[in-house]
Amino acid sequence: MNFKTDSDRFAKPSDRDWISSIYPFIADQRFTKIGALAMTYRGLIIYKSPFDLALYPRLIWEIQPRTIIELGSAQGGSGLWLADKMSVLCENAGEVHSFDLYSKLVHKNAISHPLLTFHQLDLSDVTNFDETLLMNLPHPWLVIDDAHVNIFSVFSYLNNFLVSGDYYVIEDNPVYANREIIDGFDLIEKAGFLIDTYYTDAFGNNVTCASNAWLRKS
Repeated sequence: MNFKTDSDRFAKPSDRDWISSIYPFIADQRFTKIGALAMTYRGLIIYKSPFDLALYPRLIWEIQPRTIIELGSAQGGSGLWLADKMSVLCENAGEVHSFDLYSKLVHKNAISHPLLTFHQLDLSDVTNFDETLLMNLPHPWLVIDDAHVNIFSVFSYLNNFLVSGDYYVIEDNPVYANREIIDGFDLIEKAGFLIDTYYTDAFGNNVTCASNAWLRKS
């Protein structure tokens, strides 16, 4: 169990190193990737590592989100998993909204979930978002970016609708940050977000697909 207090639980992005306890020194990353790509839920591909499948239920239980926004739908497996977790773990079940350009790939078994809505959206242009929808979605929010498209422009846009206590998770950013990542996280820090190390370091330093990117708006 992680016994960090609030005073040392939350860190500025500029105070964190881009290192991981399992990569590249003591684990073969190929096996982690293969395992994550093979993960399924109710027969649908989910694209989540075992570490993150353990972390998200903790966060959902802790913050009791009324809205989960997922960027990147694929077959709808991860959205379906998130909706099921919300229905079980949240006292007041809210809504899961999943956005992807290729919405036709979503399986009918995911579409039928009562808490889950899929939206066709081209994330290359943030003006494609339905502003009225976003303004009316209840908080707290958990935003999960697993689309890898226009990451920091999308973050900047959605930040206009986030409130204190909301979370934003950016999956699959590299452990060894390039200039784009470094500049993007400088933007994130200036926007008032802190890294929640309870989640980034629960299984070791950055043992998650979202290195330094379990972010809470302060």
